[in-house]
Amino acid sequence: MIGVIVLLVVLGGAFTTARHRRKVKLRRERVHAAGAEAAEDDYYLDADLIEREAGELYVATQRAWDDRDVEQLNRLVGGDLMVEWRRRLADFQRRGWHNRVQVIGTPEATCVGLVNRDDDTEDRATVLISANLESYVETAEGYRLMEDGEADESLGVTEYWTLARRGGRWTVISIEQEAEGIHRLDEPIVAMPEADTDRIRARAVTELATADAVPEGFTTADLATLDFVGSARDQALDLSVADGRFAPDVMEVAARRVVAAWAEAVDGDDAALEAVSTPEAVQQLLSGGDASGRTRLVVRGPRVRRIRIAEVDVESEPAWMGIQVEVAGTRYVEDRDTTDVLSGSKSGVTTFTERWTLALTGPAESPWLLAAIAWTGGRKRPR
Repeated sequence: MIGVIVLLVVLGGAFTTARHRRKVKLRRERVHAAGAEAAEDDYYLDADLIEREAGELYVATQRAWDDRDVEQLNRLVGGDLMVEWRRRLADFQRRGWHNRVQVIGTPEATCVGLVNRDDDTEDRATVLISANLESYVETAEGYRLMEDGEADESLGVTEYWTLARRGGRWTVISIEQEAEGIHRLDEPIVAMPEADTDRIRARAVTELATADAVPEGFTTADLATLDFVGSARDQALDLSVADGRFAPDVMEVAARRVVAAWAEAVDGDDAALEAVSTPEAVQQLLSGGDASGRTRLVVRGPRVRRIRIAEVDVESEPAWMGIQVEVAGTRYVEDRDTTDVLSGSKSGVTTFTERWTLALTGPAESPWLLAAIAWTGGRKRPR
């Protein structure tokens, strides 16, 4: 009986691996077709070229890490990701350790994601990297420490690298292990900016709502005289008749923007998150509330499953909404120096609910800003 169970587990694993390979193959075909179109706009978006340059970037990055060449790493790695890498290098130095890495053979780079924006600095490519390494930690006494679970220095690595343009070249802005990065195979492929229907719709919804805001000389507090009945969502719908910014679809756009910017800011640039959140909220999302800065909260591939308006307050200044956002994705807390996972898991998807306060304090293009985390039914107010 035990033998049968083992056989079923082995067969199940083989089936999953084969299915994943087929998915990667089909995804690569789609991305290469999109890359051919995108390259008419920007030559560097050709998928064959991306794969070649990504392989070169991977080797150069491993070499610079092995050499502890921070200046070279700064040229190859995005600024926010490099902040984390400096911490790790500093931790090794404090221990008197040297993390040695050498690429064996030629890494395989498969382009599985592509986004072409009007602003070239927002162009993105995702590459699945498979490589064989010789990797170990050399102690001050000359001993070699192997990777967890490894018997020798040989190590097979599979990672998803997200690339962005800087200074006329690709740099890596995010690295995800195979299990935590598999969501990349389901993300939208955007060959041309005008094909980015989600972003176009979000912009249109917000622009129309802002144009339908309360007239000059009035404030949202003037709306408090209206007779509201029903749920908080019903209240928001009633308010939207007088001020389009209270429409539930506008709030949904705001929440989805925060979630997308949050995922980008984990390793990459914080600018998009800072554009839709207060500084306090940015710090809470990225640190998970750890004021010491020693840990960080990592979310990968978050997908909004449901949004509920729980409370609306137009009498306060500024007006605000309390919302509950149900999200599915990979979520864990990581030690920033050692990259040890302190809670959660890098593998598998979990569902969690965020309780946020959105305040009506933003500019016309993003009127609702995330102002507070862990909204608690009216007791938490935006500042």
